[in-house]
Amino acid sequence: MTESQRREIERHLEDTLAALRVQAHMDSTGDLCCADENEFASRLSEMRLSVALQARVNVQIRETEEALRRLDVADFGTCRECGEDIPLQRLKANPTTTLCVHCRQERDNAPRHMGMPVAQAGLRA
Repeated sequence: MTESQRREIERHLEDTLAALRVQAHMDSTGDLCCADENEFASRLSEMRLSVALQARVNVQIRETEEALRRLDVADFGTCRECGEDIPLQRLKANPTTTLCVHCRQERDNAPRHMGMPVAQAGLRA
């Protein structure tokens, strides 16, 4: 990866991080004072969705911060599974990725046990 490509990815990550931080600070909690039980149930459902979305934003913030840290070390753009270079187009599309397409597909297609890949569940494949 050239220096200009690295800077382009860094700018993209910094812009993404700034937008995520703004989104994280938006107060989406609402007033639970309601006219009736149906309205209360509706607002409660909206709050649950808001909490789930906020949790996802927090994960994205952590992933983006980690990618910015990795930019300064030699392993940025290297697949954590196979050690091969991650193609530049994949890094531009998803700069927080740590896996090449092949390893990501392998991981996604791995047998799962109780929501975890078999290797993490302590079982032998």
